[in-house]
Amino acid sequence: MNKRYLPDIILFCISIILTGCTKTTAAELTPVTVQLQWIHQAQFAGLYAADQNGYYAEEGLAVTFVPGGSGVDSLQPLVDGSAQFGTATADQILLARVEGKFVKAFAVIYRRSPAVFMALKSSGITRPQDFVGKTIRLPAPNAPTLHAMMANLGISQNQYSEVDLPSDVEEFASGRVPVWGAYVNALAISVQRAGHEINIIYPDDYGVHFYSDTLIATDDFIANNPDLVRRFLRASLKGWTFAVENPEKVGPMVLKYLPEADPELENAKMISSIPLVNTGEDFIGWMKPEVWAAMEKILREQGLIINPLDVEQAYTAQFLEEIYNK
Repeated sequence: MNKRYLPDIILFCISIILTGCTKTTAAELTPVTVQLQWIHQAQFAGLYAADQNGYYAEEGLAVTFVPGGSGVDSLQPLVDGSAQFGTATADQILLARVEGKFVKAFAVIYRRSPAVFMALKSSGITRPQDFVGKTIRLPAPNAPTLHAMMANLGISQNQYSEVDLPSDVEEFASGRVPVWGAYVNALAISVQRAGHEINIIYPDDYGVHFYSDTLIATDDFIANNPDLVRRFLRASLKGWTFAVENPEKVGPMVLKYLPEADPELENAKMISSIPLVNTGEDFIGWMKPEVWAAMEKILREQGLIINPLDVEQAYTAQFLEEIYNK
């Protein structure tokens, strides 16, 4: 896949827009907590940059990040009020709202999903049609993407097998399971750094357009604290612009929160994330109603959403429009 970058002039303009809106540092900073959906890593680079470069402080905020991870309910802290902001994938938001957890996205950071499928180059597997008759390593979060992609191509689930395996580079390299669901900015990077040549299949290239990481808060918090949301988002967007423009500075930033991290690996993760964040259209953080509607349709077709859901209540573009003066 050819990586797509916004032209330098557009990134420069985004930076000017965000900088021009910055307020003078407040005498007393308002403490806010951000619940991340996973452990500290380059996945959250823009938030780290906003913190360490002082963008949050310039908006009068003192931000604390709480890592998530396997087995952590990263939405509950927002619901019970112990965290004001969080990160979550777009499908998580839709499914949460069906369950009565009313969290809402106010920006999409990963506008192209990092969820991909990979195979050793020597396997000859280069497209989803080659998955027929194969066994696929499929983590649960990747299942809707795979099933939708294959359905778009007229391939039924009984034409391939699914297994769940841990993220293990040696197991992947063995070829015993030829196709692996993975994240292009995580396991795929580790596999390549271990010296293995791979083919990467992007569901986005086959009509499955899922937003991934978003910035979220509860409906009530957004309604009652619009200025706080606006300031947090403005600083966060400025941080993400910095991370996109300076990926080589992300690794050292991650070390502040995860001292045992490999800075070079984190830099590589950020570089691979650039075309997911900075897709070459609109602005960083921007979202489109038709993409949200398409995600809801896919989840409903797969039986993951059964009850009524007003998808337009799952997100708000109000603050993006104000910040970018759209």
